Amino acid sequence: DEAPAKNSSPSSNQEGTDDETTKLVIGAGVALVFAATIALLVKLGDELGLPGVGQFVSDPPGSFDEIISSLDGMDKQKAVVYFGIFYVLAEILAIPAFPLTAASGYLFGAFPGTATCLFSAAIAASISFVIGKTLLRGYVEDVLDENPKFRSMDRAIEKEGFKLMVLLRLSPLFAF
Repeated sequence: DEAPAKNSSPSSNQEGTDDETTKLVIGAGVALVFAATIALLVKLGDELGLPGVGQFVSDPPGSFDEIISSLDGMDKQKAVVYFGIFYVLAEILAIPAFPLTAASGYLFGAFPGTATCLFSAAIAASISFVIGKTLLRGYVEDVLDENPKFRSMDRAIEKEGFKLMVLLRLSPLFAF
């Protein structure tokens, strides 16, 4: 007689609990990083003599001028770190960062400025991706369910994702 085989796969209840725990941990991590970033922004603003966070929220492009002028007279290594932090925040918050991108060449030179912008943009894209995949996923799925146009675009991206992304990147209408 053979003994009954043990079920080595986890139950669906345990899988759901694991998914919820993972989402909770990632969400808490993102919230912690966001809170630390805000605290760092406040500290950097005080150290650089910049106005409060309220002005950055109400007038981001005008604030960029103050950031750039503050970074101009600073030690280059310290300025690169501060610049990168401000650039990442601008990209995550969907604030047009073109003034910062243009100023990077002025502040650091062509090659170091380009490298700083590319590195900062990659970090911002990674953080935005994690936020989109974890915290905002349910919201996006609800929007897809409610709107047939978005649903058809989602299906098209599922089938031909790479081709569509290449075409979107080549389009002048969608800068990022």
